[in-house]
Amino acid sequence: MPARERPSFTLQLSQNKYLAPADDRMDVVLTVRVGDAGAAAPEPPPTAELLLVDCSSSMDWPPTKIEAARHACRAAIGTLRDGVLFGVAECTSRARLVYPAALPLAVAGERTRQEAKEAVSGLIAGGGTAMSTWLDLARELFGKTPATIRHAVLLTDGLNQSDRPGALEAALGRCRGEFACDARGIGDNWDPRDLQRIASVLRGSADAVLEDAELAGDFRRLVERAMGRTVPDLRLRMTTMPYSRLRFVKQVFPTEVDLTAQCRTEGRVLELPTGAWGEELREYHLCLDVAAGELTRYEDLLLGTVTLFRGADDPAGEPQAVVGYLTDDLALSSVPDDHVARVTGQAELGRAVRAGWEAFERDDRAAAAREWGTAVRLATELGNTEILKRLGRLIDVRADGGFAFKEGVRPRDGFSLMLGSTISTYTGAAEPAAAVVAEVDGVPRDCVHCGHKVRPSAKVCGHCGEPVEAGTPS
Repeated sequence: MPARERPSFTLQLSQNKYLAPADDRMDVVLTVRVGDAGAAAPEPPPTAELLLVDCSSSMDWPPTKIEAARHACRAAIGTLRDGVLFGVAECTSRARLVYPAALPLAVAGERTRQEAKEAVSGLIAGGGTAMSTWLDLARELFGKTPATIRHAVLLTDGLNQSDRPGALEAALGRCRGEFACDARGIGDNWDPRDLQRIASVLRGSADAVLEDAELAGDFRRLVERAMGRTVPDLRLRMTTMPYSRLRFVKQVFPTEVDLTAQCRTEGRVLELPTGAWGEELREYHLCLDVAAGELTRYEDLLLGTVTLFRGADDPAGEPQAVVGYLTDDLALSSVPDDHVARVTGQAELGRAVRAGWEAFERDDRAAAAREWGTAVRLATELGNTEILKRLGRLIDVRADGGFAFKEGVRPRDGFSLMLGSTISTYTGAAEPAAAVVAEVDGVPRDCVHCGHKVRPSAKVCGHCGEPVEAGTPS
């Protein structure tokens, strides 16, 4: 298709290339942006949407929960554009398709949307909770469609007590890469860890419904966002060198998810499927183990490359180089790249939030105060207003920096905080590919005595020990 009809793809890389002899890792932030996603094709790609609705007996009390679920389904169905394949499943200790009554999935149109709304109005609560069966049904239904964009919304209010031990994990393994799933918990008696696991494996979001009346708007937004995804398959292809290997790769914006286990490896080539994209931006933290003892001092060496691919064989840009430069000048190697420092700060914030919640759950208020005090400080420094808002439902922060625990905290407020611990702030625009190394107080210079790199403010060369004179910037 003509270039003006194609979406734009940008991959930018941020790192501090300088390594001290004792260093054993290289941290890199990858910023991926898709623009003009609405131009991905003359017609939207084939899309399928499933609503997986918990209809276990606990959804009947209070009755507002099952009614909120019905209303949310009707709202989501109303947003489906014509031509989208869709279905609604009643989920208990097993999963059953309630609209359409049998395969194939319905094609969204005025008549089918109205029929589906009538069908969900008849949902009733009764039975247990076995989430593995819900996901397996979704996998089966999606597998019988031609859709390249496949998305499910899962709603639950209960603990996964009807499942066999290990069944949910096994189902997630079968569903990985088959579809995306956003998970929501309603009420106060469900396990946020189950939803977090579902969302992390199936490339979605997980959150708590704070007020039943908010569910319809949330469902509508989730379905609209899924329909805005017009790039079905975007991949990061990474290569390593004999002296480097992958330690981990994580998505760090908009939420933090460890994706290391999802990499496909063939020799020194690793490929990470990132799923379907709309017009959006995501960031990834790539960490390489580096055998610094095998590097030559004072010269740029290739540690690896990263290339963005649209599908299996369509590069969406030139490879970006991950570079290492072994130096004895600790002033160069000890200053982290700003983007990397912010990402590691976000990770520490999430850890403090989760540790505080675990302490709060076991009624260890001293430990919770210590961890959440750290979380408030980090969230303030990072500008993470979402985490501060969620913390504010459990604690009151005083002007002196201290805080007091609120009375009458609902479990769902804590679930919202725990699930929100992975929400991050954007680290800012990455440097252009030609300028991805960290600069410290200016541009590194060449020592006029030995030619090796020195930091801009250095008075003495770390290699030859001679006083640094005005050299040529590198």
